[in-house]
Amino acid sequence: MEITRMHEVHGYVLFVHKHINISISDLGIGRSMNLHIQVLLLAVAMDILFGEMPGTIHPVVWLGALIRQTSRICERVRWKYVSGLMLALICVSCALVVGILLTRITAHLPIIGLFMMAYFLKSTFSIRSLISSSNLIYKDLSANDHKSARKDLISLVSRDTTTLDSHRIASAAIESTAENFVDGILSPILYYALFGISGALAYKAINTLDSMVGYKNERFRKIGFVSARLDDIVNWIPARLSVFVILIASVPYSPVSALKTCIRDHTYPASPNSGFPMAAIAGALSCRLEKPGSYVLGSEYPDPDPQQILQANRIVLIASFILIVAVVMGLLLPI
Repeated sequence: MEITRMHEVHGYVLFVHKHINISISDLGIGRSMNLHIQVLLLAVAMDILFGEMPGTIHPVVWLGALIRQTSRICERVRWKYVSGLMLALICVSCALVVGILLTRITAHLPIIGLFMMAYFLKSTFSIRSLISSSNLIYKDLSANDHKSARKDLISLVSRDTTTLDSHRIASAAIESTAENFVDGILSPILYYALFGISGALAYKAINTLDSMVGYKNERFRKIGFVSARLDDIVNWIPARLSVFVILIASVPYSPVSALKTCIRDHTYPASPNSGFPMAAIAGALSCRLEKPGSYVLGSEYPDPDPQQILQANRIVLIASFILIVAVVMGLLLPI
Protein backbone atom coordinates (compact mmCIF):
# COMPACT_ATOMS: atom_id res chain seq x y z
CA MET A 1 0.00 0.00 0.00
CA GLU A 2 2.76 2.45 1.02
CA ILE A 3 4.79 1.56 -2.09
CA THR A 4 1.76 2.29 -4.28
CA ARG A 5 1.31 5.70 -2.64
CA MET A 6 4.98 6.49 -3.12
CA HIS A 7 4.67 5.67 -6.83
CA GLU A 8 1.58 7.90 -7.07
CA VAL A 9 3.37 10.81 -5.38
CA HIS A 10 6.45 10.30 -7.55
CA GLY A 11 4.28 10.27 -10.67
CA TYR A 12 2.50 13.45 -9.58
CA VAL A 13 5.81 15.24 -8.95
CA LEU A 14 7.08 14.21 -12.39
CA PHE A 15 3.82 15.40 -13.96
CA VAL A 16 4.02 18.81 -12.25
CA HIS A 17 7.72 19.14 -13.06
CA LYS A 18 7.05 18.32 -16.71
CA HIS A 19 4.25 20.87 -17.04
CA ILE A 20 6.19 23.56 -15.21
CA ASN A 21 9.07 23.01 -17.62
CA ILE A 22 6.68 23.28 -20.55
CA SER A 23 5.23 26.56 -19.30
CA ILE A 24 8.69 28.00 -18.72
CA SER A 25 9.76 26.95 -22.18
CA ASP A 26 6.60 28.44 -23.70
CA LEU A 27 7.42 31.76 -22.06
CA GLY A 28 10.91 31.68 -23.51
CA ILE A 29 12.42 31.79 -20.05
CA GLY A 30 14.26 28.52 -20.28
CA ARG A 31 16.43 29.73 -23.13
CA SER A 32 17.09 33.28 -21.98
CA MET A 33 17.21 32.97 -18.21
CA ASN A 34 19.64 30.93 -16.15
CA LEU A 35 19.02 29.62 -12.66
CA HIS A 36 20.72 32.59 -10.98
CA ILE A 37 18.29 35.02 -12.60
CA GLN A 38 15.26 32.88 -11.76
CA VAL A 39 16.34 32.73 -8.11
CA LEU A 40 16.96 36.49 -7.95
CA LEU A 41 13.63 37.44 -9.53
CA LEU A 42 11.74 34.98 -7.33
CA ALA A 43 13.50 36.36 -4.24
CA VAL A 44 12.59 39.93 -5.25
CA ALA A 45 8.98 38.84 -5.83
CA MET A 46 8.92 37.27 -2.36
CA ASP A 47 10.22 40.49 -0.85
CA ILE A 48 7.66 42.65 -2.66
CA LEU A 49 4.72 40.35 -1.87
CA PHE A 50 5.50 39.23 1.67
CA GLY A 51 8.07 41.63 3.09
CA GLU A 52 10.06 40.52 6.12
CA MET A 53 9.75 36.91 7.26
CA PRO A 54 8.56 35.99 10.77
CA GLY A 55 11.48 35.63 13.17
CA THR A 56 10.89 31.93 13.80
CA ILE A 57 11.52 31.05 10.15
CA HIS A 58 14.01 33.81 9.28
CA PRO A 59 17.50 32.49 8.39
CA VAL A 60 19.15 35.71 9.60
CA VAL A 61 17.42 35.34 12.98
CA TRP A 62 18.85 31.80 13.17
CA LEU A 63 22.25 33.24 12.32
CA GLY A 64 21.82 35.87 15.01
CA ALA A 65 21.11 33.15 17.58
CA LEU A 66 24.31 31.36 16.52
CA ILE A 67 26.32 34.58 16.85
CA ARG A 68 24.80 35.34 20.25
CA GLN A 69 25.60 31.91 21.68
CA THR A 70 29.07 31.71 20.15
CA SER A 71 30.02 35.24 21.24
CA ARG A 72 29.19 34.36 24.84
CA ILE A 73 31.69 31.52 24.67
CA CYS A 74 34.24 33.84 23.04
CA GLU A 75 33.90 36.33 25.89
CA ARG A 76 35.20 33.69 28.29
CA VAL A 77 38.34 33.10 26.22
CA ARG A 78 41.45 34.95 27.34
CA TRP A 79 42.68 35.92 23.86
CA LYS A 80 39.77 38.08 22.73
CA TYR A 81 41.12 38.99 19.27
CA VAL A 82 41.70 35.30 18.48
CA SER A 83 38.28 34.29 19.78
CA GLY A 84 36.74 37.08 17.68
CA LEU A 85 38.50 35.69 14.62
CA MET A 86 37.16 32.22 15.40
CA LEU A 87 33.66 33.66 15.84
CA ALA A 88 33.80 35.21 12.38
CA LEU A 89 35.23 32.05 10.81
CA ILE A 90 32.57 29.82 12.38
CA CYS A 91 29.63 32.00 11.31
CA VAL A 92 30.89 32.69 7.78
CA SER A 93 31.76 29.00 7.33
CA CYS A 94 28.23 28.00 8.39
CA ALA A 95 26.81 30.43 5.83
CA LEU A 96 29.04 28.98 3.11
CA VAL A 97 28.02 25.43 4.02
CA VAL A 98 24.34 26.35 3.79
CA GLY A 99 24.98 27.90 0.37
CA ILE A 100 26.75 24.76 -0.83
CA LEU A 101 23.92 22.55 0.45
CA LEU A 102 21.33 24.70 -1.32
CA THR A 103 23.32 24.42 -4.55
CA ARG A 104 23.48 20.62 -4.19
CA ILE A 105 19.76 20.39 -3.46
CA THR A 106 18.96 22.51 -6.51
CA ALA A 107 21.10 20.27 -8.71
CA HIS A 108 19.04 17.21 -7.74
CA LEU A 109 15.62 18.78 -7.06
CA PRO A 110 15.42 21.83 -9.35
CA ILE A 111 11.96 23.12 -8.42
CA ILE A 112 12.31 22.62 -4.67
CA GLY A 113 15.87 23.94 -4.79
CA LEU A 114 14.78 27.02 -6.74
CA PHE A 115 12.28 28.03 -4.06
CA MET A 116 14.64 27.19 -1.18
CA MET A 117 17.47 29.18 -2.73
CA ALA A 118 15.16 32.14 -3.42
CA TYR A 119 13.88 31.98 0.17
CA PHE A 120 17.38 32.14 1.62
CA LEU A 121 18.46 34.84 -0.84
CA LYS A 122 15.44 36.94 0.07
CA SER A 123 16.54 36.78 3.71
CA THR A 124 19.77 38.59 2.82
CA PHE A 125 18.09 41.75 1.51
CA SER A 126 15.00 43.77 2.31
CA ILE A 127 13.53 46.44 0.08
CA ARG A 128 9.92 46.45 1.24
CA SER A 129 10.73 46.43 4.96
CA LEU A 130 13.22 49.30 4.63
CA ILE A 131 10.78 51.49 2.74
CA SER A 132 7.89 50.58 5.06
CA SER A 133 9.91 51.45 8.17
CA SER A 134 10.93 54.79 6.67
CA ASN A 135 7.37 55.54 5.53
CA LEU A 136 6.17 54.93 9.08
CA ILE A 137 8.45 57.73 10.32
CA TYR A 138 7.02 60.01 7.63
CA LYS A 139 3.46 59.26 8.76
CA ASP A 140 4.34 59.92 12.40
CA LEU A 141 5.96 63.26 11.59
CA SER A 142 3.13 64.28 9.26
CA ALA A 143 0.74 63.72 12.17
CA ASN A 144 3.06 65.69 14.50
CA ASP A 145 3.38 62.56 16.60
CA HIS A 146 7.02 62.98 17.60
CA LYS A 147 6.77 60.43 20.40
CA SER A 148 5.77 57.65 18.00
CA ALA A 149 8.34 58.84 15.45
CA ARG A 150 11.15 58.55 18.01
CA LYS A 151 9.91 55.10 19.03
CA ASP A 152 9.59 53.84 15.44
CA LEU A 153 12.99 55.29 14.54
CA ILE A 154 14.66 52.83 16.93
CA SER A 155 14.13 50.06 14.35
CA LEU A 156 16.25 52.03 11.85
CA VAL A 157 19.07 53.59 13.88
CA SER A 158 21.19 52.77 16.91
CA ARG A 159 21.53 56.38 18.14
CA ASP A 160 19.61 57.85 21.09
CA THR A 161 16.31 59.14 19.70
CA THR A 162 14.78 60.56 22.89
CA THR A 163 15.94 64.16 22.34
CA LEU A 164 15.63 64.41 18.54
CA ASP A 165 13.38 67.09 17.07
CA SER A 166 11.40 66.61 13.85
CA HIS A 167 14.29 67.69 11.60
CA ARG A 168 16.77 65.35 13.31
CA ILE A 169 14.24 62.50 13.14
CA ALA A 170 13.75 63.08 9.41
CA SER A 171 17.52 63.28 8.97
CA ALA A 172 18.07 59.99 10.81
CA ALA A 173 15.41 58.26 8.70
CA ILE A 174 16.98 59.50 5.44
CA GLU A 175 20.50 58.59 6.59
CA SER A 176 19.40 55.09 7.56
CA THR A 177 17.55 54.56 4.27
CA ALA A 178 20.66 55.61 2.33
CA GLU A 179 23.05 53.49 4.38
CA ASN A 180 20.77 50.45 4.32
CA PHE A 181 20.55 50.67 0.55
CA VAL A 182 24.16 49.47 0.57
CA ASP A 183 24.08 47.08 3.54
CA GLY A 184 20.62 45.66 2.99
CA ILE A 185 20.10 45.73 -0.79
CA LEU A 186 23.08 46.46 -3.03
CA SER A 187 25.79 44.43 -1.29
CA PRO A 188 23.92 41.11 -0.88
CA ILE A 189 22.57 41.24 -4.44
CA LEU A 190 26.00 42.16 -5.81
CA TYR A 191 27.70 39.30 -3.95
CA TYR A 192 24.98 36.95 -5.15
CA ALA A 193 25.63 38.04 -8.74
CA LEU A 194 29.37 37.47 -8.33
CA PHE A 195 29.52 34.36 -6.14
CA GLY A 196 26.06 32.82 -6.08
CA ILE A 197 23.96 32.04 -3.03
CA SER A 198 27.05 31.23 -0.95
CA GLY A 199 28.41 34.72 -1.61
CA ALA A 200 25.16 36.40 -0.53
CA LEU A 201 24.90 34.30 2.63
CA ALA A 202 28.56 34.82 3.55
CA TYR A 203 28.13 38.58 3.11
CA LYS A 204 25.02 38.55 5.30
CA ALA A 205 26.90 36.60 7.96
CA ILE A 206 29.63 39.26 8.03
CA ASN A 207 27.12 42.11 8.06
CA THR A 208 25.11 40.51 10.88
CA LEU A 209 28.29 39.89 12.86
CA ASP A 210 29.16 43.57 12.55
CA SER A 211 25.69 44.67 13.65
CA MET A 212 25.82 42.42 16.72
CA VAL A 213 29.44 42.51 17.92
CA GLY A 214 31.16 45.18 15.81
CA TYR A 215 30.96 47.87 18.48
CA LYS A 216 33.81 49.92 19.93
CA ASN A 217 32.64 49.53 23.53
CA GLU A 218 34.60 47.66 26.17
CA ARG A 219 32.60 44.46 25.78
CA PHE A 220 33.01 44.00 22.02
CA ARG A 221 36.04 46.13 21.14
CA LYS A 222 38.33 43.10 20.84
CA ILE A 223 35.87 40.30 20.07
CA GLY A 224 34.17 42.34 17.34
CA PHE A 225 37.34 43.77 15.82
CA VAL A 226 37.64 41.18 13.03
CA SER A 227 33.92 41.30 12.24
CA ALA A 228 33.94 45.10 11.98
CA ARG A 229 36.99 45.12 9.71
CA LEU A 230 35.51 42.39 7.51
CA ASP A 231 32.32 44.41 7.15
CA ASP A 232 34.35 47.46 6.12
CA ILE A 233 36.16 45.37 3.51
CA VAL A 234 33.14 43.64 1.95
CA ASN A 235 31.19 46.92 1.73
CA TRP A 236 34.10 48.98 0.38
CA ILE A 237 33.32 48.44 -3.31
CA PRO A 238 29.49 48.33 -2.98
CA ALA A 239 29.45 51.65 -1.08
CA ARG A 240 31.33 53.37 -3.87
CA LEU A 241 29.24 51.70 -6.57
CA SER A 242 26.12 52.92 -4.78
CA VAL A 243 27.03 56.51 -5.66
CA PHE A 244 26.70 55.83 -9.39
CA VAL A 245 23.36 54.06 -8.93
CA ILE A 246 22.06 56.85 -6.69
CA LEU A 247 23.19 59.48 -9.21
CA ILE A 248 21.11 57.83 -11.93
CA ALA A 249 18.16 57.35 -9.58
CA SER A 250 18.30 61.00 -8.49
CA VAL A 251 17.83 62.42 -12.00
CA PRO A 252 14.34 63.71 -11.01
CA TYR A 253 16.04 65.67 -8.22
CA SER A 254 19.62 67.00 -8.31
CA PRO A 255 22.27 64.48 -9.43
CA VAL A 256 24.93 67.18 -9.88
CA SER A 257 24.54 68.30 -6.28
CA ALA A 258 24.56 64.65 -5.24
CA LEU A 259 27.96 64.13 -6.82
CA LYS A 260 29.43 67.37 -5.46
CA THR A 261 28.21 66.73 -1.92
CA CYS A 262 29.40 63.13 -2.02
CA ILE A 263 32.90 64.08 -3.17
CA ARG A 264 33.19 66.72 -0.46
CA ASP A 265 31.42 65.13 2.54
CA HIS A 266 31.78 61.34 2.23
CA THR A 267 34.70 61.25 4.68
CA TYR A 268 32.85 62.96 7.53
CA PRO A 269 31.21 59.86 9.08
CA ALA A 270 33.58 57.57 11.01
CA SER A 271 32.68 54.62 8.79
CA PRO A 272 34.81 54.32 5.62
CA ASN A 273 31.70 53.36 3.64
CA SER A 274 28.46 54.86 4.96
CA GLY A 275 29.37 58.42 3.96
CA PHE A 276 29.12 57.67 0.24
CA PRO A 277 25.39 56.85 -0.07
CA MET A 278 24.37 59.28 2.70
CA ALA A 279 26.26 62.25 1.26
CA ALA A 280 24.98 61.44 -2.23
CA ILE A 281 21.35 61.46 -1.08
CA ALA A 282 21.92 64.62 0.98
CA GLY A 283 23.08 66.37 -2.19
CA ALA A 284 20.36 64.84 -4.35
CA LEU A 285 17.65 66.13 -2.02
CA SER A 286 19.51 69.37 -1.15
CA CYS A 287 18.99 68.75 2.55
CA ARG A 288 21.25 68.82 5.60
CA LEU A 289 21.79 65.41 7.22
CA GLU A 290 23.20 65.49 10.73
CA LYS A 291 24.03 63.01 13.44
CA PRO A 292 24.45 65.30 16.48
CA GLY A 293 27.99 65.24 17.79
CA SER A 294 29.28 63.11 14.90
CA TYR A 295 28.91 64.62 11.42
CA VAL A 296 27.01 66.99 9.14
CA LEU A 297 26.44 66.22 5.45
CA GLY A 298 25.30 68.95 3.09
CA SER A 299 25.87 71.69 5.66
CA GLU A 300 24.86 74.45 3.22
CA TYR A 301 21.36 73.01 2.76
CA PRO A 302 18.26 73.50 4.96
CA ASP A 303 17.15 70.83 7.44
CA PRO A 304 15.06 68.03 5.92
CA ASP A 305 11.28 67.98 6.18
CA PRO A 306 9.09 64.85 6.34
CA GLN A 307 8.34 65.03 2.61
CA GLN A 308 12.01 64.42 1.85
CA ILE A 309 11.80 61.05 3.60
CA LEU A 310 9.46 59.99 0.80
CA GLN A 311 11.83 61.45 -1.79
CA ALA A 312 14.72 59.45 -0.33
CA ASN A 313 12.54 56.34 -0.48
CA ARG A 314 11.80 56.98 -4.15
CA ILE A 315 15.50 57.31 -4.91
CA VAL A 316 16.24 54.03 -3.14
CA LEU A 317 13.38 52.25 -4.93
CA ILE A 318 14.56 53.50 -8.33
CA ALA A 319 18.16 52.62 -7.43
CA SER A 320 17.07 49.11 -6.40
CA PHE A 321 15.26 48.64 -9.71
CA ILE A 322 18.33 49.84 -11.63
CA LEU A 323 20.51 47.45 -9.62
CA ILE A 324 18.30 44.43 -10.29
CA VAL A 325 18.06 45.20 -14.01
CA ALA A 326 21.84 45.65 -14.21
CA VAL A 327 22.47 42.36 -12.41
CA VAL A 328 20.03 40.46 -14.64
CA MET A 329 21.64 41.91 -17.75
CA GLY A 330 25.07 41.02 -16.40
CA LEU A 331 24.04 37.43 -15.69
CA LEU A 332 22.66 37.12 -19.23
CA LEU A 333 26.04 37.95 -20.73
CA PRO A 334 27.95 34.90 -21.98
CA ILE A 335 31.00 34.10 -19.86
